[in-house]
Amino acid sequence: MKRILLIRLDKIGDLICSMPVDQVSFLEGWDKHWVIAKGLGFVPENADPQRKFLELKKDDAKESLPKLRAFLREYRPDVAVSLQAPWWVSYALWTEGVPVRAGVRSQWHSFLFLNKGLRQRRSLAVQHEADYNLDVLKHALGISENVKTPVLKLTAPENPALLSKYHLTAQNYVVVHPGMAGSALNWPIGNYIELIRTVSETTQVVLTGTPADEKWLTEIKATFKDHKNVLSLQSLLSATELFTVLKNAKAVVVPSTGVAHMAASLGTPVLGIYPHVRVQKPLRWAARGPKVHIFEAPTQNADGSVCDGTHCEEFHCMAKIKVEDLLQALSSL
Repeated sequence: MKRILLIRLDKIGDLICSMPVDQVSFLEGWDKHWVIAKGLGFVPENADPQRKFLELKKDDAKESLPKLRAFLREYRPDVAVSLQAPWWVSYALWTEGVPVRAGVRSQWHSFLFLNKGLRQRRSLAVQHEADYNLDVLKHALGISENVKTPVLKLTAPENPALLSKYHLTAQNYVVVHPGMAGSALNWPIGNYIELIRTVSETTQVVLTGTPADEKWLTEIKATFKDHKNVLSLQSLLSATELFTVLKNAKAVVVPSTGVAHMAASLGTPVLGIYPHVRVQKPLRWAARGPKVHIFEAPTQNADGSVCDGTHCEEFHCMAKIKVEDLLQALSSL
């Protein structure tokens, strides 16, 4: 049996846009193993099918490089595909003599250590991130046929005790996750507050987030501090518990961040809020799943010109995504 090692040492959303490529038909019969960032093991563990994986610290070459080299000696892959990784990963593949070392050819180490590099200009955002990843895999194996990019399916543990603990009833609450890492423009906090105020009149609203999302949650939590229909679960859920809460939600309202990809892969209706800035557009970063609704900022400036995403301080495009449009989408569910 041939062995392939797939590598993506990046954030949750990037991993979810990468992992489904191993389900293409031309890898049927291959043994597949992933190398992912430390702390993201809950993604392959809850994937359907489950994936084998090795977790490494991306920013600690001193610790991670020896671990990767030891794993390569044991696993002995025929092909390794680096979808995103630092220099020491390419070096390890070369040092341990992996026959086919594929990846995106951009930084210096990709030219030096990879023998199946593919030039890509992902910044042009002409297709989805998952499609870019599939193109690298096809290049690695010399596949020229047109293949549809698979979509990752995630599962959530059945945990009625968790829902009971927070007095939640499946399909009777809406999750709002307003925080994000800052890699894309976000919806104004006032818009989130307006949305929550309307939804909470008839439906339970659950706020989720981590300590890093405090910038977005502080004002929202203060506004609804004593509201019986607004519950904050910020920093109270493990990753798998978050999966359960997302899976059982009526819908998830979220900007361009990992939670959008998680919820979509769980099959939950997602209302995703995206900018039109080229490298952040939903064309490249939209959550992928059976029930995804995309809300993209308009491109028209007040003077009639088309915004190119370089004057955001002058043209607050994200504020022009209307609250009533999201409310209408929620009511249609």
